[in-house]
Amino acid sequence: MASAVHTYFFNKNAEYMRMDTVDTVEKARGSNIPKYCCIFLTISACLGIYEYFYYQNEYTIYVDGKIVNFTGVEDFIPPFVSYDPHILVAPENKLISCAIAKSMSQLTASIMCLLYDEDTFLAQHLSLNDAWNTSRECLEEYDFQHPSPALLNDPDTVRFAFIRDPIQRFVSFYLDKCGHLGQCLGCNNTDLRCFVRKTYEMLKDISDHRHGFDWDGNVTAEHAAPLSWMCNFDKDLEKWHLLMLGSDLEERKSSILHLANILKRQGFNETLVDKIQKDMTIGETPHGTHKSSHRQEAERQIREDPYIRDLLHKIYFFDYVVFPFKRDVLDEKYQTDFWKTPEV
Repeated sequence: MASAVHTYFFNKNAEYMRMDTVDTVEKARGSNIPKYCCIFLTISACLGIYEYFYYQNEYTIYVDGKIVNFTGVEDFIPPFVSYDPHILVAPENKLISCAIAKSMSQLTASIMCLLYDEDTFLAQHLSLNDAWNTSRECLEEYDFQHPSPALLNDPDTVRFAFIRDPIQRFVSFYLDKCGHLGQCLGCNNTDLRCFVRKTYEMLKDISDHRHGFDWDGNVTAEHAAPLSWMCNFDKDLEKWHLLMLGSDLEERKSSILHLANILKRQGFNETLVDKIQKDMTIGETPHGTHKSSHRQEAERQIREDPYIRDLLHKIYFFDYVVFPFKRDVLDEKYQTDFWKTPEV
């Protein structure tokens, strides 16, 4: 299961919209901070409880009640700017999923369509690896995309989502949107430096004006946004089974097995589960990019260009904090707790 995350927004009078602990609220009321956002994040038992405060480009962190400065990330893209999620439901088996762009979202939608109505899926000769433009009747069903309050509050309801290394996900976003579709944010289609800069500026603008931003139809922002912005993770991350995805089959096998175990526990028949496992093992979406020469070139630029790496760290660093990704792909500084400086 995921780490426990709760988000608190306070207005200028330090009145809270949501609270979880008395201590957190009392610290807010007893401070002189007129407006801030607090993210209460339990990373793990061994790391302890962290409370992140953001105010006028300053971060403060409390560790076991002691103040620690949260420095060096003032111009980073913050976590938990909630994006309208693509929730998919198999209500009879109390299963909820969330399709995250560039993290096997097509496959997620196909799997959930199959689980929602197996007979219709098979009658239409659909495949788990069909493209988005394939017609799916399930997408016309209201209860397929709108879980009921009863289902959301049922303790037997299980949620799962595929998540992927953030920088690898960005590369897929770049190759698909810019390289394949020519949607390059006003940049030349070979200018990765420009594309990364425009992506950073777009996400920074959204995070700075989150309450007035119109997400509707902004596919580029959806594909670029950090994982922590997805699936209402700001409210209930601890409820989700997060299935980690690698770029090759060996790295994906454990996630495939994890999903199969979830489906069996939720009462899906073994023949159907075996089909999903088999199709996930042999299949690949039509615009998969993980083997292409263009991907190798993009990855080379990311490895060798400090400007590109700096911006990618600023965009996705908090995904590596919130989710259990390996940090060895990051620069050495970002593999440490560089942002935790004890206050004297």
